[in-house]
Amino acid sequence: MQYSIFHRHITHTLPALWMALWMALWIAPWTSHAADLSITKDYPLTQLSKRVWVIHGPNEEVSKANQGFRNNPVFISSSKGLIVVDPGSSVHIGEMIVNKAKTISNKPIIAIFNTHGHGDHWLANHGIKNHYPKAVIYAHAKMKTRLESGDADMWLKAIEQRTEGMSTGTKAYLPEKSVNDGEVLSFGDVRIKVFYSGAGHSDHDIMLHILEDKVFVFGDNLRNENISLFMASFNGNLASLDVGLQSGAEIFIPGHGASGDKRIIQSYRQFIRALKAEVKRHYEDGLSDFEMKPKIIKSLLQSKQWSGFEENIGRLINLAYLEIEQESF
Repeated sequence: MQYSIFHRHITHTLPALWMALWMALWIAPWTSHAADLSITKDYPLTQLSKRVWVIHGPNEEVSKANQGFRNNPVFISSSKGLIVVDPGSSVHIGEMIVNKAKTISNKPIIAIFNTHGHGDHWLANHGIKNHYPKAVIYAHAKMKTRLESGDADMWLKAIEQRTEGMSTGTKAYLPEKSVNDGEVLSFGDVRIKVFYSGAGHSDHDIMLHILEDKVFVFGDNLRNENISLFMASFNGNLASLDVGLQSGAEIFIPGHGASGDKRIIQSYRQFIRALKAEVKRHYEDGLSDFEMKPKIIKSLLQSKQWSGFEENIGRLINLAYLEIEQESF
């Protein structure tokens, strides 16, 4: 196949282009007319092990109806205090997380882990910090760098507009301590091992293994029956799934969708592998991403009922196409 200079430029600027595209899709001209901003719906806690609980948020896109809440906040009870992973997307959701934490333990929240810098996972840091200002926020160093370079402001704007003002008042509380692959942090009777396998869902995703309970928190490197865009690499995302499979953990928490055993990893892994393989096959036959889309949808019928499929499959095909094109050089 022949490639133009334009195509070569596109492939070398892929991450930046996809961030720009994704933010353009997130930010739209909605009008803010929020009333009561508190989270009034009762989202139940699910206890997964002796020390670990999760709230399975709505398996849908951010909207006014869900007040921006869509991810899976995780609670870990240690002898030193509570640890929260990915509290959510607004100060109001953070307040809900604090109230839920009080039903688990009367100990304070002492740590917050952010798996990555997409706003639906970390902007609720604000609500927790309002009550527990000494709680330390942990994340990969690249997350803080991205947020400081402008992503924090973009996400604040995106969440507020997508929820029609339901996140109003939220401020960006950025990570305070960086963690990296292989690091083990101890919180009394709980040890948390950090994994970073490079570019996956983003270029800075961390994953956490609560060693005593054999619970593995994937963040958005794993989704259960949920499809959305990701900003980095199909191959990298597959590598991160393999890390979880090889970790020795028995319970796995995705960024979106229900928690489960290894079968939820295998299902998502099969989807990613099949999607990229189909795109590559049609790419080698000379089809454009637009031309191959209906053929690929037909081949992925078992995933068509997953949340976000209709909205995102075309853009995922395009991302796979660009990644394959880049690999061909």
